[in-house]
Amino acid sequence: MRAHYRFAQSARRTSLALCLASLIAVALALTGCGAASSSGSAQGGGYKLVEDGKLTVASDLATPPFEYVDDSGNDQGFTVELMDMIAQEMGLELNYLPAQKFDNIIPMAKQAVKTDVSACNITINDARKKEVDFTDPYMDSNQGVAVAKNSGYADTDSLNAAGVKIAVQSGTTSEEWAQENLPRATTVNFDDWTAAFTAVMSGQCQAVVCDLPVEQWMVNSSFTDMEIIEEVPTGERFGIAVSKDNPELTAAINAALKQIRADGRYDELYEKYFGTKPSSSDGASATGVDGDASASEGSSSTLQVTKATARSNEDGGTNVLGGIVTRLTWEATTGTEESVSKVTLALPEGGSFEDSSATVTVLNGLDRTDVKATAKVEKSNLAISFAAPLAAGSNVRIEVEGVVFPSSAGAYAVDGTYELADGGKRDLPTSPTIAVTESTVVQNIVRWLDDQAWVDAWNANPFLGMFFKPQYVVTSIASLFQGWGIALLVTAIGFPLAIPVGLLFAFMKMSRRRYLRGIAICYINFLRGTPLFLQIYIAFFGLPMIGLNLPNLPLGVAVLAINCSAYLAEIFRAGIESIGKGQHEAATALGMNWFQTMGLIIIPQSIRRVIPTMTSEFVMLYKDTSLLSSVGVMELMMFSKNLTATTGNITPYICAALYYLVVTIPLIHFVGKIEKKLAAGGTDAR
Repeated sequence: MRAHYRFAQSARRTSLALCLASLIAVALALTGCGAASSSGSAQGGGYKLVEDGKLTVASDLATPPFEYVDDSGNDQGFTVELMDMIAQEMGLELNYLPAQKFDNIIPMAKQAVKTDVSACNITINDARKKEVDFTDPYMDSNQGVAVAKNSGYADTDSLNAAGVKIAVQSGTTSEEWAQENLPRATTVNFDDWTAAFTAVMSGQCQAVVCDLPVEQWMVNSSFTDMEIIEEVPTGERFGIAVSKDNPELTAAINAALKQIRADGRYDELYEKYFGTKPSSSDGASATGVDGDASASEGSSSTLQVTKATARSNEDGGTNVLGGIVTRLTWEATTGTEESVSKVTLALPEGGSFEDSSATVTVLNGLDRTDVKATAKVEKSNLAISFAAPLAAGSNVRIEVEGVVFPSSAGAYAVDGTYELADGGKRDLPTSPTIAVTESTVVQNIVRWLDDQAWVDAWNANPFLGMFFKPQYVVTSIASLFQGWGIALLVTAIGFPLAIPVGLLFAFMKMSRRRYLRGIAICYINFLRGTPLFLQIYIAFFGLPMIGLNLPNLPLGVAVLAINCSAYLAEIFRAGIESIGKGQHEAATALGMNWFQTMGLIIIPQSIRRVIPTMTSEFVMLYKDTSLLSSVGVMELMMFSKNLTATTGNITPYICAALYYLVVTIPLIHFVGKIEKKLAAGGTDAR
C-alpha cells in the first residue's frame, strides 16, 4: 500500500514537472515567434501599428501642462494636442491608453505590444536610448526646485544637508539630478508629481525637484503656497519613445513633426500653453523666456568650473563605483573677456574616456543655444573642439556617457586645459571632487556576464531578455535585499502590534455596552470598508498638516498595524464565539471570574482555531507593505520600481516577486499543516 502511494505520488510529481516544462517550452516558442513578427500590421509607410489606423500612445497623464486628465475625464495638454497633430498628419486616429505608471512607460514602448509610442516628458539620454529609439526632440526643458513659502530655504545649497528630504517622481531625471547634486539630503520617491508636491505642502518633505515647466504649472495653479527657489539649467530634451523594431514609425513621426513646425502649428500650440513663442532651438524653451547671454554681475574674467558630478552606477544604490562606466557632468562659465574654442578634460590615472560619447550643451540663461562641436578621445583625455568659439559668459555643460573612474576608492577631480580663439592655452580651474568607491562583487559578476556568449543569446529572446535578463537578475537580487529587509521589518513589528489592538476591539464589539459596540463597529467597518491605499494617503499627507509629522517608516508600520487590527478583530471575535457556552458555564461553576475565564479557558482554545486565518492575515500584511511605495517608503516594491524605471526592464519586478514568495510559500505550507492537525484532532475527538 505504501509502495503504491509512493509510486502514485512520484507519478503526480513527474506529470507536474512535464506540464511545467511543456508550458515553458510553449512560452519560449511563442516568444521566439514573436521575435520574428510584430503584433501589429504594416501600414502604407512601412511602419507597424498595434491597431490599424490608430496611433496608440502610453502616458502617465499626470504631468500638466503636458499630459493630464481634466475634470470631465478628457485627455488634455501640450503633448496630447501635439500627438493629435502628428496622428492627423500621418492620416491616423489618436488613441491614448488609460494612465500608466511612469516606470512602465519605457518597457511598454520597447515591447510595442499595447502601445506604438510613449510620450510622457521622457528626457532623451543614452541609458534610455539603449532600450528604445527616440524621435527628434519636441521640447527643451530644465529642472526646478520648489519649496513651501516661508520655509527658510533660499537655494539648493541650503537643501543639501542631512535631514532634508527631497521629493521626486520615481525613475525620472529629476531623481537623478537630486541624487547627483544634493547627496547629503535624502531623496524620497513618489509615483506621481501630485503626490510629490503634496508631500512638500504637508511637511513630509522640504522640497521637490521637477521638470521646470511642470513645476511652474503646479506652483501657479494647484500649489500656490509653494515657490520655485531655483531654476536649474540642464538643457534636457523631451522625445517620443518608439520600439527599436519599428524604425519606420520613428521616421514617419519625425516627418510629421517637421511639417508641424514648418507650417507654424507647433508655435501656435506652444504659445497656447506657455504664453510665448518657442526659442529658435530644435526644442522649445522650457520657460518661454529668452535667456540673458550676458555675464551676470560678479562674473569672472576667466573660465570658472561650476560643477563636476558623476551619476551613481550602483544598481539600487547611490555610490559612484570605480572601474565601471558612469556619466560625468561637467559645467563651466566662460570668462567675460574670453572666447573659448576648445576644452580638454583629463581624468586621474586609471580613468578612461574610451568608448564614451559626449553631449555638449551651451545655455544662455535657461535657453539652449545650438553649437557644433567635435570630440576626440585619447584614453584619459577628452578634447571638445567648437566649430565657432563660445561667446563670453556662456554656460557650457558637457555630459559624457561611458566614463570610467579609477578602480581604487578616492576623491577625484577632473582637470584639463582650455584654449582661446587667439590660440592661448590655459589650465582649467580646480573642479569639485567626485567621491568614488571600489567596485562590488555584484558588479564584477555583471561584467563577467556581459562577456558571455550564452547571455547574449538568452537576451536576444524578447521574453527572456525583458523578464529574466541575467545581468539584472544579479543586480536586482542584491539591490532589492535592503527593500526586502524593510518589508520584513514593517511586517514583523506591525503584526504583533495589531494583535492586542484587534483583541481589544473584538471584546468591545461583543460588549453588552452599546457605546463600546458602536465604537468597535465604526472602527472595524471604516478600516475594512475603505481602501488601505486611501488610509495610507490620509496618514502620510493629512497628519503632518495637523502637526503630527512622524518619520515615514514608523508611520507606515502604524498605518498597516491599525488596518490589520480591524481584520484581526473579526477573526478573534469569530474564534471566541465559536467556543460553546458550556465552557463559560463550567468556568463560572469553578468560581472563575470573566478575566480568568477568557485568559485561561476561552482565548487559548480560540487561538488554536484562528491560527490558520491569522497566518493568512500575516501574509496579506506582508504583501500590503508594497502600498507604502506610493508615499516614498523605500521598501521592496519601491526599490524594484526604481530599477525598472532606470533599466526599462521587468526583471526587477520578477526578482521582487521571488522575495515575496520566499516568505509566503513557507507560511502557506505552514497553514496547511496546521489545518490538517486541527482536522485530525477534531476527528480523534469524535
